[in-house]
Amino acid sequence: MTASYLPHRFARNVIGRAGAFVTEFFTTFRVREHAPSLGIVGAAAAVVAAFWVGIYLIDFVEIFGLTSDRGFWWHAFRNRGPVELIQWLIIATVVIFSALLSGMHMQRGERSAHFFWLLVAIGFALMLIEDPGDPRHMLAAHFKNFWGTDHKWVEGTVFGIIVAPTIFAFLRYWSVPFRFPQTRLYLLAGGALYALAATTSLFRAQDEFYPRLGDRISAVIFNGEIGGFFVMDFIIEESVELMAGAIFLAGVVMYGRLARSGERDAGGPGEVPQDRSSV
Repeated sequence: MTASYLPHRFARNVIGRAGAFVTEFFTTFRVREHAPSLGIVGAAAAVVAAFWVGIYLIDFVEIFGLTSDRGFWWHAFRNRGPVELIQWLIIATVVIFSALLSGMHMQRGERSAHFFWLLVAIGFALMLIEDPGDPRHMLAAHFKNFWGTDHKWVEGTVFGIIVAPTIFAFLRYWSVPFRFPQTRLYLLAGGALYALAATTSLFRAQDEFYPRLGDRISAVIFNGEIGGFFVMDFIIEESVELMAGAIFLAGVVMYGRLARSGERDAGGPGEVPQDRSSV
């Protein structure tokens, strides 16, 4: 076997295992078992769709004579608007459920699971503190005014502090959230959408990324009547974040149901592994 073949073999093994890791979600999928989680995701999707339909009916059709000087889109997706309020409720629910799961595992003596969900609760609590107050924007403005620091460095640092507990939890205790195949796609997809929203927001001003992409989307969907930056920063970004929170919450709920029922996998009931290892 040549040395050059080893990296290719390693890559194939990694890809194969990753594929099997996700595939198990679908092979264990049972509609009845996933009904509560699917209900959460479906409700969030319905809310997003309702606001998008509202944009069309009010801002473009002016149904029943309804109109707005700034546009329904602005009122619905603005900072601290209805869509963000729903996001905060979802994030708060993740905090509460994660804290309850942490307490449940602590009572069982499952230290790894206890610390995992405690860190997730802390991470989402930090999100709940940051999102309403937007301290990253205020800090970025101060650093730019006094030291000329690019906003990306300041906001990136704040984002890093906020997500550090959750990322560390998944890296250190990855076997805890993924012990049940049924939770995997929810947690992975929710986390990926959050990462997408944060990354695009961080680089929104790079080469006028938000305005340029938003103008194209606005031209196709909104007849160019909504500014490109606002399409991205308000409508797209807030929609993605709401769905990210709902999908992640669906995974938390699924994990809680399985952990409490003692199901190890879709094959039937069993005892949840007792992990009394130290941190």
